[in-house]
Amino acid sequence: MYSKIAILLSLTLGSAAFAVCPTGTTSGPKAFGKDSCVLAGNITTDLTLDSSKNWILSGGVFVGSNKMITDSSESKVKLTIEKGTKVYGQTTKDFLVIDRGAQIMAQGTKTEPVVFTAAKQTNRARGSWGGLIINGNAPVNGCDVGICELSGEGSTGNYGGPLEDDSSGVLNFVVVEWAGSEITPDNELNGISFQGVGRGTLVDFVQVHMNSDDGVEFYGGNVNVKHLVLTGIKDDSMDWVAGWKGSAQFVIIKQFDDAANHGIEADNSDSPMDRMPRSAPTLSNMTLLGTTGATATGGSGILLRKGTGAYIYNSIVSGFKSSCIDIDDNETFRNALEGSSENNRQPGIVFENVYVSCAQDVTPLEKDEPWLLQDWFTAQAGNKVGFSVAMSGFAAINPIQLQNLVVPQFSAAIIPTDYVGAVKDASDLWFEGWTTSAQN
Repeated sequence: MYSKIAILLSLTLGSAAFAVCPTGTTSGPKAFGKDSCVLAGNITTDLTLDSSKNWILSGGVFVGSNKMITDSSESKVKLTIEKGTKVYGQTTKDFLVIDRGAQIMAQGTKTEPVVFTAAKQTNRARGSWGGLIINGNAPVNGCDVGICELSGEGSTGNYGGPLEDDSSGVLNFVVVEWAGSEITPDNELNGISFQGVGRGTLVDFVQVHMNSDDGVEFYGGNVNVKHLVLTGIKDDSMDWVAGWKGSAQFVIIKQFDDAANHGIEADNSDSPMDRMPRSAPTLSNMTLLGTTGATATGGSGILLRKGTGAYIYNSIVSGFKSSCIDIDDNETFRNALEGSSENNRQPGIVFENVYVSCAQDVTPLEKDEPWLLQDWFTAQAGNKVGFSVAMSGFAAINPIQLQNLVVPQFSAAIIPTDYVGAVKDASDLWFEGWTTSAQN
């Protein structure tokens, strides 16, 4: 295995040199002016990656065991990634899995983020390597009896369990770029897959850039995320399924003209669509900027379907090719009005203070749909259609200040704000200094 890595790296990254590497890794050639170490196979003991070396993934790298954990006090293998560290995927078969018996402690800073990227540094393309997969022990749907566990796409391991407060570690000031390779036909990896990840996991200041499949996808669980930047994603920027009940706040989605689908594509379950626990995240302070580019697939800003719930507040959706807001499937429509026993039969879909401006703001009545979306959308508090918001970067030129403070009732993780969008004004630059905008 090493000989293959050494040959590839010597051709693309520089002449061979040999580093002293920690147990569980092997020495690789010099890369980008630093020694490198190769990660391969299964890592079963604590390991620290620091910025003094570059770290190379070789194939599918699995950290920890895949055993379901039912006791939150059980110890886990820790993969610690220090600030300024870079982890490289060389080929489409390289990806990193944090299994249920492990935690990732990736703690960058605004000036020195942790970066997962492609080894190829010129003429890069989406899908140059696999991506980051995190398997947790939190509840998912998809089983008829017992504690549910599911199998991840691309043979990335099982996920799910009984622990809502499960911790898979920390992602703080982390960038994942040029990932999303196809493992098998129609089976591509997301930039980051949160599979059954629990709310004990800290996810704050994370970017996925130029991914070939979805930017981030939540498969059940109840992880909460903040300060999420999704740029240049080829398919859907954010996706969820299988009972995700967490939250996301301060979210920037920016589509590029060459390739894009939906801003958000959201599902509960294929069959039955009312399977419990039902997907019902709370989303607040999002800025979703779409594209009408000729080569982009063309989707909606927010598409809710297959019975999902969602509670969406204080957000801007603009410029998407198909529409800003769409709902599909009768169970989703029913849940929007009636809710379910999980939320005491309150409406299962809520939009408040959401400003939309697309060629079609809200998708018109389609075949077999029970009622008109636009009437339902505009009847909710503070929503605006056809409201063109002039933007300078990710900030509204004239910030939208709310008269009535909205405090979402479905998530204690959401910080109350009195403005619409992911950033308050031109001085609110939380997304600068650690993200990337490179397009090749």
